[in-house]
Amino acid sequence: MTAAVQLAAPETASDWPPRRYAWYVVACLTLAYALAILDRVSIGLLITPLQAALKINDTQFGLLQGMAFSICYSVLGLPLGMLCDRSHRVSVLIGGLVLWSLATIGCSFATTFHGLFVARMLVGVGEAALVPVATSLIADYFTPLVRPKAYGIFVTGSSLGTTAAFALSGLFLSWADRLIATMPVFHGMAPWQVVFVLCGAPGLILAAVIMVSVREPRRHGVASVVRGFSLRPIIALFRARPLAFGALMIGTVLNLVCVYAIIGWFPALFIRAHGWTPAQTGYALGAVGMPISIFAAVNSGWVIAWLTRRGHRDAPLIAAIVCGISMATFGTLGCLVPSGALALACYGINALFVNWNISAVYSGISLITPNEMRGQVMALHTICSGLIALTAGNFIVGFLSDTIFRTPAGIAYALGLVFLVFGLAAAIVLASGRRAFRGAVQAHSERVTA
Repeated sequence: MTAAVQLAAPETASDWPPRRYAWYVVACLTLAYALAILDRVSIGLLITPLQAALKINDTQFGLLQGMAFSICYSVLGLPLGMLCDRSHRVSVLIGGLVLWSLATIGCSFATTFHGLFVARMLVGVGEAALVPVATSLIADYFTPLVRPKAYGIFVTGSSLGTTAAFALSGLFLSWADRLIATMPVFHGMAPWQVVFVLCGAPGLILAAVIMVSVREPRRHGVASVVRGFSLRPIIALFRARPLAFGALMIGTVLNLVCVYAIIGWFPALFIRAHGWTPAQTGYALGAVGMPISIFAAVNSGWVIAWLTRRGHRDAPLIAAIVCGISMATFGTLGCLVPSGALALACYGINALFVNWNISAVYSGISLITPNEMRGQVMALHTICSGLIALTAGNFIVGFLSDTIFRTPAGIAYALGLVFLVFGLAAAIVLASGRRAFRGAVQAHSERVTA
């Protein structure tokens, strides 16, 4: 059973939290996102020592990066989305942050493939709470016109985390021997174990900061929070606008297959195909990717807002289409060019558009979804991104590398094929849903203002 949801009275600017404090909360959420991505993908640069220590092949490594994380991350997405729509969201965020940080530290104690698989599953359990909570909180801290910019800032957390995973993992690896020799807490550890500990520890500090400084905002657009757990409202919502939700959800997930392939396997491309060291690879990807990706994440929200002001109700889909085209073009070229320098240049160009897809998801869902169901819809997208994008983006590349492109340099062809196929598919699906999405935006706007 679910309680009836009534629309609240029209709101004024004074009904929203103070703008300066709202941006502080976005900063905390962005840092949490960065730490989540750091803890999720730092394993990518550790491929060589982990394969040597745990005796695992590329397919198993792909499972550790993808399926091990995505199983719980996906399965728990919808229950946590419902919990987000019905409970104290800040508490859910703190619990998830503590859990995934401790689980990342726990990865350092794994001695077998199965042990590390379980630890990665627990990382997924904790991180499943972040995006539904953060997107719901931001929607209640900012007015609709400012909201895309706030989401754009939040998306920088993905860029910060990804580039930090490359840069800091390389840095931590270079520090590891000194830390093992000088700090008793690291005595007896291998360098890869030290990296996991250093990546997980900052999340515990941030959890304490959020606990004492972030307040739960009032929910806007509803008179009361929905009680109980039922799938009927969200099923009815999707049935009412199947093409709009289908294009947004499927198209952006196809883009994310490419994103996770970059995160999981681009370090291996430089190490195997171009002969770079792990530390050199981490520094280079971090140095090039961080400023470009942060710029792209910030301007993605501004671009969507600018397109919206010019009358493009489907602005989020336009941004995601550009991302798909970039993946199919510059992502593929980055894998096939003959030198590491050229591959790095293509990686940088593609980074200009990668985060447009993520901002498109958050902005698009907020434009066509009632407040009382935003956490659930975001959770469903999280489920799809985990079961499909995260799993496929890592597994397919590893499987192709083990079975078809079996030379060390074959990783380039495995990656390139994924970028070409999934990037083009994303652009086609998104373009096919533009008209339906515009209609859904219009219908939702009329509902809110009625």
